[in-house]
Amino acid sequence: MPKKNNVTRPSISESGMRIMRLLIGHPPQTIVQLIESLNITRTAVTEQIDELILSGYVERTIERCPGRGRPRYLFTATKLAMRHLFEGNQDIVVPAIWRSVKKHFGDAAVVTVCHDVAMEVAQTFINQISSEHPKDRMKEFVNILLCCGRLAEFHEKNGVAEIRKFNCPFVSMTDGTNTECFIDHLAMQKIVNAPLEVSRSRHDGHPCCTFVLLPGPLVLETDGEAV
Repeated sequence: MPKKNNVTRPSISESGMRIMRLLIGHPPQTIVQLIESLNITRTAVTEQIDELILSGYVERTIERCPGRGRPRYLFTATKLAMRHLFEGNQDIVVPAIWRSVKKHFGDAAVVTVCHDVAMEVAQTFINQISSEHPKDRMKEFVNILLCCGRLAEFHEKNGVAEIRKFNCPFVSMTDGTNTECFIDHLAMQKIVNAPLEVSRSRHDGHPCCTFVLLPGPLVLETDGEAV
């Protein structure tokens, strides 16, 4: 079973958000400095810091003081904290990038870029999958998604295997052109190493996107319309 990583996004309390804002873009700070800035008790700060460290939003290092001075802990915001605080900007920036690529280089360039992105995304999962048969690869892939905090299910009925994904890793790319769906579909087929059909989509009002395993070898076509 793959190890759980920092893709999971735990909720952050208001006090925790105040600490993150003090740490992001500033030098590492001590507990005493945080207490002075927040004007709350040491116990409250320590509890929030411990939760943020456990969630991967803050890291703790030890600073050795000169002479016989006691070492002290320093706290710094991680890259995950910055992504959490500013991830809303991706809803603007990422679609703007795709529109610019299409404007200056045309649809063919968008398709090529989507293909390259999909292959890189797929490779991160392929390196963690050991099975050869597409159905077994589908099961392993779902287990990896679950360990990453994503919501997915594997189903098989009457010999038909499918993956149901309840959240989209490319949601920040949504710009009304379904470019994110094109990338997701390409990547998943590469991961499973078999053709998949999208039988249901969240864009059509369904609660999840459903990818059904099809018979035959995998042939990834990238010369059609992506957007």
